[in-house]
Amino acid sequence: MMFYNQFRRPSNRVVLIASIFFLFLVAIISAGFFYYAVSGWKPSIGVRAVSGEMVHVILKKTYVTGEIEIEKKDEVIESTKQLLHRYEGWKLIHREDNEFTFEMRVNDLSPTCKANGYFGINEKGELSLFDGVPEKEKVIQTFFQINTKKIESHLPKEELSMLKRGIRVQDVDEYNSILSTFSEFANSEKASTIKVE
Repeated sequence: MMFYNQFRRPSNRVVLIASIFFLFLVAIISAGFFYYAVSGWKPSIGVRAVSGEMVHVILKKTYVTGEIEIEKKDEVIESTKQLLHRYEGWKLIHREDNEFTFEMRVNDLSPTCKANGYFGINEKGELSLFDGVPEKEKVIQTFFQINTKKIESHLPKEELSMLKRGIRVQDVDEYNSILSTFSEFANSEKASTIKVE
């Protein structure tokens, strides 16, 4: 009876109500954390990533030859700003949830082309860049139709035979030089649209 009478006093009733409310609040917060842990729910990265969040990064390098090199990796970041700083020379071209796609245009030949690139003439008589010698027919890039008769009349015969066998190219300067030289022997106006830097 004495215990019951103690809670009939207003000050004790307030303490009891506050205690019950506090326990209820702790239970709600605990349930929220449990749901977060079990479901794997992650907040949107649109504005700011949660501290230490795992994101998927796709890096696309596009070379002068038109070849695209793609690298995919997972990274832990503190914020979106940190990720953008990490890839400062890259352009963010797509972002969705925790996936970021960056692109970089490289004014150089791809590693594949540097290792095994050849200029030559494909089966249609077009100036092309090949992965390996032209006879293997692994075309990387095609430019324009070549006027072989014009080459024969303006250049030594050896130049045309070299082109048919394949002219090795190992850097962007050689690439631009060969394009510039043979654009004079193009059958179409497509050659005039080729950018040679």
